[in-house]
Amino acid sequence: MIADRITNIVKSISDTNSDNFFDEICVSLSRAISADFVFIATIDDEKKYATSIAVANRGCTVDNFTYALESSPCAEVSNESICTHSCNIQECYPDDQLLVDMNINGYVGVPLKTNKGHVDAILVALFEKDIGNSQEVETLFLLFSGLIEKELHKSSFVKKIQFTNTIIENAHEAIMVCDKDKNITYINPSFTRMTGYSQDDLKNQTPNVLSSGRQNRDFYKAMWSDINDKGHWQGEIWNRRKDGKEYLEWLSITAIVDEHNELSHYTAFFTDITEQYRAKEKIKYQDSFDELTKVANKKSLFTFIERSVIQYLDYPECTTPAALLVIDVDLFQKFNSLYSHAFGDEVLIQVAARLQSIIRASDIVARTSGDNFALFVNHLINQDSISHFVDKVTKAFNKPFIIDGINIKVTLSIGIAYFKRDAQDVHRLFEKAEQAMFSAKENGRNTYEFFSQRLSDKANTEEAFKVSLESAIENDEFTTVYQPIVSLKHQSVTKFEVLVRWNHQGTWISPVQFIPMAEKFGLISTIGDIVLNKACQELKKLEQMGFTDIVFNVNRSIYEFSTINNDASWLDTINNYDLDPKRICFELTESVLAPENNSCITLLNELQNAGCKIALDDFGTGYSSLNYLRRFPINTLKIDRSFISDMTKVKGDVVLVSAIISMAKALGVTVVAEGVELKQEVDILTTLGCDYIQGYYFSKPLAPQLISQFLTEFQYG
Repeated sequence: MIADRITNIVKSISDTNSDNFFDEICVSLSRAISADFVFIATIDDEKKYATSIAVANRGCTVDNFTYALESSPCAEVSNESICTHSCNIQECYPDDQLLVDMNINGYVGVPLKTNKGHVDAILVALFEKDIGNSQEVETLFLLFSGLIEKELHKSSFVKKIQFTNTIIENAHEAIMVCDKDKNITYINPSFTRMTGYSQDDLKNQTPNVLSSGRQNRDFYKAMWSDINDKGHWQGEIWNRRKDGKEYLEWLSITAIVDEHNELSHYTAFFTDITEQYRAKEKIKYQDSFDELTKVANKKSLFTFIERSVIQYLDYPECTTPAALLVIDVDLFQKFNSLYSHAFGDEVLIQVAARLQSIIRASDIVARTSGDNFALFVNHLINQDSISHFVDKVTKAFNKPFIIDGINIKVTLSIGIAYFKRDAQDVHRLFEKAEQAMFSAKENGRNTYEFFSQRLSDKANTEEAFKVSLESAIENDEFTTVYQPIVSLKHQSVTKFEVLVRWNHQGTWISPVQFIPMAEKFGLISTIGDIVLNKACQELKKLEQMGFTDIVFNVNRSIYEFSTINNDASWLDTINNYDLDPKRICFELTESVLAPENNSCITLLNELQNAGCKIALDDFGTGYSSLNYLRRFPINTLKIDRSFISDMTKVKGDVVLVSAIISMAKALGVTVVAEGVELKQEVDILTTLGCDYIQGYYFSKPLAPQLISQFLTEFQYG
């Protein structure tokens, strides 16, 4: 009888594919033993729950389910026990509600084990009535449990393979498998995405198809030596895509052996790190080279010098083996102002290229700051060698540059310091060459200057002066005096020029001396703010005394226009004293008219729109072009005293002053004559129609406490 059942079960499942084997075996078993339910269930790792993978109910498959093992006969089965109850199963497991709900009376369960002997599934038969021959059911289950276990193992293995394949197919890394002869047998989609090669492209091919040719034979010899000796190699390697483009990959190769420890395959995993490599190279490049001009930067220059001079240190008799040239492009700002910053950048690019074309392989060109370059020249024969080299540089720049169809002439101010003679430390060498460059600029530009002790002494003196200026700012050593400006039309005092004075340790230092130094060291803006604040304080006092129409002329330096917000800070100062901006006139030197200072126009317009007046000081000594003058928002011209003092001596100067006054009136600009000391000068200026007079003829500059008295007692005659 049992043999017939076995035959029927085998026949039933013989034609079944693996996809529905478990369903079919459950159905066949349920029919063979006339069970109400037969199911196969997997057990979780903690053995708390069973989840069916196939369920047969009276010969038909039904939906799967999950249930708790606690207090159930299946718990015993999961613990490697065969559990058989031919009847009254509910009495044995009163807490198993499932048995009650399903009206189960008989139970047979056998464990299903893994190939390691652990129970991970169970085979169960449930009967609503008593089991007639439970021994036969148990025997039949045990007979087919081995087959079911094998299918479970197979199913688990297939799932693992499918899971592994899914990982491989979706891996971001490219994967390649080769046989022991290094023929490519498999690639994943990421491999195709990275290299452009498909599986068909690589049929009967080896990894050599990817070779870029960058690595030499010794590289590959060392790589395969590691693979053969250690079973593994990883590192960076340049390969070539199908389209011919090279790429850098991080490659890991592993040798695979079979159960007999014989080589069977090679697996290779790699990622494209070209972008990371380029990013690192860019950072490395930026760390050593100037991005705009492509020449070395200051850091790279210093490193080059430090490496170069090692060869000279052992030869004390050689005092001028190398020299550093620090170069400034003269009046570079005008290129930005007249054309554009892009134009200025192109100037720098072409300057760098021309300097690069001059040097030898043993020398270096570097861009050290905005419009500054440096050349380090090695292996000089004598001091005359560098002079010849500088002449070569100068001649190279005699030829104009052509940018956007515009011919421009570029000149250079060059400072030169010798290694060893002037300095043996690279930082000191650069500092001394830079001092010489500044001296060349002060001497009129378009020239060169060698570092000397005179320059060193001058630099030390200037540094000491700078310290004194900083101390003067901190200790409030600056005071202001006020020189009257007299209206010829109204024959009254309507304005005062505010002049700064510095008493340093009991000695009065001339503004002619300290103002240029303050401009050079970037202290002029702070001093200008001090003067404006003191002027506003005095103007407020006069206002409170009833002098409400007086205007103070406050000098500001062109070097204070370096930031766009300076005008706002000046206006803020005026507003802080609750003064009308029209009570302040800002005096600027004529250098503001230079073409490179076009950016000042916006700031001057904003000051003027707020109510302030703008005066142009020392007119006639610099950029006195009418074309320049008409572009700037100027209210007043102040004729330089050199023209006034010569009016009574040189007839032509009267004509010149007359022309300036006429030009000013044509532009709607008032005129102040400075430095007036003689009655004859007053008469001439009155005849010429000058608007205002300033000078010793009426008054020297006054201390603040004398202003109100002067205004009260002033009589034009």
